[in-house]
Amino acid sequence: MHPGTSGILVVVFSQVRIPVGKFGLERLFGRTRHSCLFLNDAQGTWYVGLDAEIDQAIDEAIRLFAPDRIVFYGSSMGGYAALRTGLRRKDGTVHAYGTELRLGQPGSRSLEAGVTPQTSLEISGRFAGTGIDLPVPDKGSAPTLPFHLYWGCLDPVDAGNAALAQKHLPFAQIHLLSSSHGSHDHLFSLNLIRRIIMTFERDPAHELTSKGILRQDGRADLAGFGALFVAFTNSEPLTAEAVTSLAGFDENPGMQRLAAEVLARDGQLEEAVAMLERAEAQVTADPVLVTVPKRWRKQLPFRRATWLAASGRTAEARELLLASSEIFAIDPSMNALAEELGCSLNRS
Repeated sequence: MHPGTSGILVVVFSQVRIPVGKFGLERLFGRTRHSCLFLNDAQGTWYVGLDAEIDQAIDEAIRLFAPDRIVFYGSSMGGYAALRTGLRRKDGTVHAYGTELRLGQPGSRSLEAGVTPQTSLEISGRFAGTGIDLPVPDKGSAPTLPFHLYWGCLDPVDAGNAALAQKHLPFAQIHLLSSSHGSHDHLFSLNLIRRIIMTFERDPAHELTSKGILRQDGRADLAGFGALFVAFTNSEPLTAEAVTSLAGFDENPGMQRLAAEVLARDGQLEEAVAMLERAEAQVTADPVLVTVPKRWRKQLPFRRATWLAASGRTAEARELLLASSEIFAIDPSMNALAEELGCSLNRS
């Protein structure tokens, strides 16, 4: 716990892959005047089955700090815990980024971490009438405090969950972002997180608008993007035209990336490369998209280089990969492709 003088207790739920004894966002909130309770599910199981332990820790923090206000805060895995806790307790404001409402879905981070739909159902229960893994209140018992939920609409899992939230959490203020799943890092880089958390009194929508990062995607488009990604992940029959027909396709390089993946899976490598070139050009030309975290942006040239190599355009693939290594952090996948192409990415 961290004492503060603002009268606000922030319960900060760590994201995944934070080791035992460490806490996500600890340095960020250590610079504020807020009292903080840092929680971490070091097992990476999305805090499933930990409601009682969470409540015990929160109640103790309330006893120690006697706050005027409570904020539940987290990103990705931590966002799920923040939203779930806010819905259960109804005694705090929520700020949750990139939250999954259905755990263990195909292509999701929770499934990647080993959380299956059956695990979630057995431990937490799936709430009647919604099919989502959160205690959605009845119409007459909606929370009275603000719920701010943020999703990056370039990410199909985020997009699908944003659509679910629009349907099942009508009381929440949903912020659709021109960003990836790493939207918290993105907003931090734009100095928006600091503005939001310093007092928790500024209107997030106003701050987000000031940087031009808000989107106006329709629920059907978001749901369609998410559903098409699930179909692709499950190796179901899918055409690129199903993706390109989405209303927001021309403005969403995340949708363009999915269309490219579908084309590549169908053996249309030239068309897939061209589609990703289009997406990269859009990202580069847009003052907001060009600030999306690099770990998302670098996948565009990496996948393009992979397909160039697979289609026999080795020299082009090598040139693209080497150019990308000068911009983005080199990872094992890039090194493996470099070895296949007979070049080295080691910087001297």
